Amino acid sequence: MDLELRVDALEKRIKHLEQQLNTLLEKEHKSDELPLHAISTTPETIAPVIDQPHSPVNIEVKPPAPSKDWEHLIARVWLPRIFILVFLLGVLWGFTAAVGAGLITQPIRCILGVAVAGLMYWQGEVQIRRNRTALGQVLFGGASGVLMLSLFAAHMLFDLIPSGLAFILYLISLGGSVYSALRHRSQALMIITLLAGYLVPFLVETAKPNIWAFVGYETLFSIAMLLLSLRYAFRGAYYVAFGVLHVPLLFGLLLEDGTDNRAAILTAICLQHIVLFALSVFSSNNRQLGKQITLFLSFGLLVSWMYGLYGHSSDRLTYEWMLVVWSLLYSGTSFWFYSQKKSCSIHLSIATFSWFLWLIYVLHTDQTSSAVLAEGSLALYLGVKLKSRLQQLTGTLAYVFGAVSVLVHPIAELFSAEAFAWLVLIASIGGLYRFIQVSLQESKGKSKIKLILLWAELVLCLIFLSQITNVLTDALTYDYQHLVLSAVWAVYAIILIIFGVIVKKPKARLVGILFLFVTLLKIIFVDLPDVSTTVRAILFIGLGSVGVVISRLLYKR
Repeated sequence: MDLELRVDALEKRIKHLEQQLNTLLEKEHKSDELPLHAISTTPETIAPVIDQPHSPVNIEVKPPAPSKDWEHLIARVWLPRIFILVFLLGVLWGFTAAVGAGLITQPIRCILGVAVAGLMYWQGEVQIRRNRTALGQVLFGGASGVLMLSLFAAHMLFDLIPSGLAFILYLISLGGSVYSALRHRSQALMIITLLAGYLVPFLVETAKPNIWAFVGYETLFSIAMLLLSLRYAFRGAYYVAFGVLHVPLLFGLLLEDGTDNRAAILTAICLQHIVLFALSVFSSNNRQLGKQITLFLSFGLLVSWMYGLYGHSSDRLTYEWMLVVWSLLYSGTSFWFYSQKKSCSIHLSIATFSWFLWLIYVLHTDQTSSAVLAEGSLALYLGVKLKSRLQQLTGTLAYVFGAVSVLVHPIAELFSAEAFAWLVLIASIGGLYRFIQVSLQESKGKSKIKLILLWAELVLCLIFLSQITNVLTDALTYDYQHLVLSAVWAVYAIILIIFGVIVKKPKARLVGILFLFVTLLKIIFVDLPDVSTTVRAILFIGLGSVGVVISRLLYKR
């Protein structure tokens, strides 16, 4: 009897839930309404509830995904952006027609422009208060553009206001635009203001342009916008404030004012980079990806400017010492971060890159390979040790550059810089193999890296021995050169096989056997067409004997 009562109570509760669900679906006005029979009242669904009478029944109704509101996207977002341009074009043509008819004088034109800008700004505030954000931001951007154009016309075209006053009015206009962008959290308006701000020096007419005044304004404006964009999390504006500075500076470099513009331009680049460097050091989150990318790009642009301004001139020492200063600064910062148990990935990578540039600039070609290989090996060691992918990438690029430089410079003499570079290459690959074998945990990636390094070591050793053999046998005849080289290859293969037998490494024995076959292929396709019959006999008898003996040795083992 008690069971029947509990089943009746459960059925009443299910009916109540069905009524609530139907009410919810009717309010949503959805076409895909859930039918009543979707809630099963079979014994399989009732049984668990009977076993647990005190557990609450929770039925979660997942709301359907909202469909894309095309009306909102077109009418409220893109419609004002497109038609504000249409409106501005209409105003411009009407303005041109009125001017052509002689109805509007020059001062009235400028006053009307300022008035239109004020009207657009006021309407922008009104629209934002009424929650029409997109339209309001478009009106703010239009107001800023109209005001700048009006000031430009008053100063440059009609000569109504002097240069000093025009510059002050430009700054006031920019200040108002920045205030509006920050007040309404509009990144689009901030970017428009940034682009207009960088153009201000070009909108002021002056008889004697001063490069330091030009650079000072551009630098201070860039730094201020960087800090504001970072403070209000305007990522796009942050990148614009950083990158666009280099465009006006490039034009400033072309200014002919009778002075050397290089120092002023480089000062601006250095100041901006110092600000980015300080932000990376003193910021609470120095691992933010945007900051790291910007800092690395900034340093790349800095050294490009340094090399372009001083790398090819008589002031080469300036470029060289600036590289040393930046290298020491980033190396010291990396060590300080590491001692404080903070991330030093980006600073260590920049230090590696800076030392790399210094080495290839200062050292001679025959010395560069060894030095860059050593630096790349150290950088890879630090990257693996600190688990920094960026440092590993930077170290790999430096190491590959050094390795390629070694490969394209063959050994011409036994005791030479090229021979030493080959020894450094072989030793560094062996060291990296050993370090990875000890440091990294066993994984599929580790096995691949070890295999690549092992094969690279063996092949490079063979190439190195071949070059040394060719240098030592240079005075011999052609036949004997081939004979000795093939003998060296065979001995190298034998050593590998014996090593594999002693240390019980099947892979080493297999590699030795493979190199024996490579030696045979060399004899068949390279040596046979050109050497004499006697040398052919010696080569085949010697290599055949070696193959049989090795086979017997391995069979016995």
